[in-house]
This record gives sequence, structure tokens and C-alpha cells, in this order.
Amino acid sequence: MTSIVSLNEDCLLQIVEFLDIEEQLQLWQATESTSRLNSVVSYAWQRQSKHSIHRETFDDRPELLEDFLQAIRSSVVELTLNYLPMSQLELWRKHVFPNIRELYYMGDEDGDADVDSEVEILLHCFPLVESIGLGGNCSGRYIDQFRNLRRLDLQLCWFLSTQCFENICRNLSLQSLNIQWRRADEDAYVRAISTLHDLEELELEIVHLAPENIPQLINLPKLRKLRIHNFDQLDDLLSEIGRLRGQDVVAATCKDSIWTRTPGVLAKLHNLRSLTIIDDEGCCAIDFSIIVNCFPRLEQIHLENSRIWPNADGIWDVVDACPHLTDFTISNMVLYEEFFAFSASTMNRILDRREKTLVMHLNENEMESLICERFVHPKLKLSFEPTSDASSSVPEEWMELELLPKLS
Repeated sequence: MTSIVSLNEDCLLQIVEFLDIEEQLQLWQATESTSRLNSVVSYAWQRQSKHSIHRETFDDRPELLEDFLQAIRSSVVELTLNYLPMSQLELWRKHVFPNIRELYYMGDEDGDADVDSEVEILLHCFPLVESIGLGGNCSGRYIDQFRNLRRLDLQLCWFLSTQCFENICRNLSLQSLNIQWRRADEDAYVRAISTLHDLEELELEIVHLAPENIPQLINLPKLRKLRIHNFDQLDDLLSEIGRLRGQDVVAATCKDSIWTRTPGVLAKLHNLRSLTIIDDEGCCAIDFSIIVNCFPRLEQIHLENSRIWPNADGIWDVVDACPHLTDFTISNMVLYEEFFAFSASTMNRILDRREKTLVMHLNENEMESLICERFVHPKLKLSFEPTSDASSSVPEEWMELELLPKLS
């Protein structure tokens, strides 16, 4: 039987890179430090630009952690650290990682954990980081000293200090911010965010937003993406966005969040060109054409995980309501045979009136032959190529709006 160590380096590397981090560490410990196999494991760590480390990964193995950090410190670009105890972080402090650009750190939520001290260590280790996601009992100290920071996610920082947040907004030129706040701190947070004139993306997980604070947020000059949780005042917020920036909102992605919106509110987003609806099952009783009638300039529709119509007649109603529609995507949706019990004459009549060809993306392999048989028209082009999964980027009960920035 051939021993693994007799394989060439390429074969060894393929085997090692197939293993998860725990298995790689076990292999490292089982081999001599000067062995060829040990060198291949170290090289595999260096080749991997992203690493995810948990408390248990190096628990009670400080020598192993030191070897790992020596291997990755010059090559790692993206790093995720979860619930590391201070004893492990002190070992990280001995190293600087000059090429880290993205850092995700979930601090220990134990009541005695000093997450601010942990952030100070992160500042030393990752001085050039550009994107940080932080969670845990963090007040926000030291964050404003990450001078290269452009993307900041603080939604999981439950004890963020208002003063620290104001310092962050004053000292950093943020382009992306994810934030939540207590209602009592709303005014101070909104004032601080309104000073971020380079901000392009804003995500809010809030339960209240006073009407007088809305203009300060949505009139940020470079804002092009706003993501909002489905909170009680969402209709008021959308109405105000429609009043102040309705002509600038060009795309919307809604996950379990559009069906409770009134047509009057939606109609204020009259310049919408692209609409994505995800995972809105249970909405079959609602006439989807009422929704699309609010958006007369729609060019793209993407429905994911939704079963809105009993048959495809509903599709042609939508196409009829959207004369500018060029792309219609239906993905991750189970289509049954009754779906194809629609009126071909209705389809032909509506498509005959169109000036441009409609491209319909249907990610449905099992019914592909039936789709090709029934969906036939000179102005209809079918595509079965995989499309991007929009659901991975939007949490449940959220809405994401894309805007044309006021300043290009």
C-alpha cells in the first residue's frame, strides 16, 4: 500500500485542502515539524486567503495557534473570529496582519467580557482593515482609530455608546454602515449619520424613526442603497422617501415585506425599474398586477420562492401591465402541470402588442420540456441558465431600495 508521504506535492496539497481546519490541525500535530507533509499543510494555510476561527479551534493549544498565525499572517485577506477568549487574543497581539481587509469579530457576550479591550488588540493586529463587522458587549471605543475603515457593521453591538458612535462618524469616511439604536438615542444617531457625506449604503434595524429624522438620512448625497427592516412605520418611511426621492428609487428587493404595503405608498416609487420579491408564499389571494401597476416603468421582475398564481395567466397579466418589461425571472419555484393550464390566446394577444422581446428566465429543469412546448411566441425568449440567488443577500422581512445618488 502506498503511503501518503510518497505522493508528490500537488497530490498532497489537494488532499490537505480538502480537509477542514480541525482535520488539518490534527494532521499538523501528527507529523514532524521538518517533514514534507508538515510543509504542505503550512503552504495550504498560506494559500487560503480567508479563514474562520472559533474559540474551540485552538482551545488549550497555544503552540498550535502560534504555528498557524506564523503561516497565515502575510497572506490572509479576510478573517472571521468567533468568541475568542482573551488568553487566545493575547497570542494574536504578537502579530500584525498587513493584508487583512475584511474582519468579522463576534466578541464573547459573557457579562464579564471586556470587548473594548479586544477591539484594541484588533486595532494593533489589523491596522489597515477596510471592512469590519463587530458583535458583543462593545461600547465602540477604538473603532474610530481604524483610519482605513470604509465599511462598518455594528448591528450586533448591543451596548454601543452614543458618544463613541459620534466619534466614529466624525473621524471616519464610511461608505457603508449597518446600525441599530435604542429609541432614546435616535436623534443623536441620525445627526451623526447625516454627517457621513461619503456614505453609499445604509442598513437600519430599528423600531422607530421620527418623521423629522427621515430627510436627514435619505438626503445623504451619495446614498445609493438603503436596507430597512419591516418595522411598524415602514409605510411612513416609504411615503417620505417617495415624496423626497421617489424619482431616484430605481430598484427594490423585498423579502416577506411588500404585501402589507398599500398601493398608494408603493405608487410614490414611480420610477422603479427593477423589482425582486423573495419568499412571499401565502400571497396567492393578492392580485400581483395591482403591485406592478404601481410601477409603470418596470423593466425587470425577479420572483424567488413565490407561488403567486394558480396558472400562468397571471404572468401575462403582469406582462400586460408592464409595457417596458424586458426581463422576467422566476426562480426556485416549483411549477406543477396545472400551472400550464392557461389561455394561449391571451399570451399571444399580449405579446403581439409588445415592441421588444421579453426574456423569461425559468430555473425549472423538470418542467423545461413543457415550458418550451407551451411558452412559444416570436417575442418571447426562454432561458434556463442559473440566475443569482437574491435571497442570500436580504434577510427575512427586509426591504432594500437602490437609489440614484444625488451626487455622482
